[in-house]
Amino acid sequence: MDKAQKKEMAAEWKERHPEIGVAAVKCLATGEEFYQTTRDTATWFNRHCFELNSNHHRNKQLQELWNQYGEKGFELSVVSDLKYEELDEVSSDDLKELLGLCLMENPAAKKL
Repeated sequence: MDKAQKKEMAAEWKERHPEIGVAAVKCLATGEEFYQTTRDTATWFNRHCFELNSNHHRNKQLQELWNQYGEKGFELSVVSDLKYEELDEVSSDDLKELLGLCLMENPAAKKL
């Protein structure tokens, strides 16, 4: 890969528009849900699946459920997303507020 290609790929990366919001992991057998904010849902899902599959997730309760029911026993979804024009418009306070609203709508859900 030459310098021009690298520069073009870097520019494309900066211009991308990732989905930002609250993501969830739901155990289908128990109905338990775990919510967390994310600035990129696609990478969030990849990271959490990797951690859970390698038995190194920081949330021990979720890890125990994952070990018991396996990956097919879970549903990963976006609970709510933020609409934005520019990535730097979204503050951590915006995400905290969105998470709070999602948790109020589903008080049984747990914060990851």
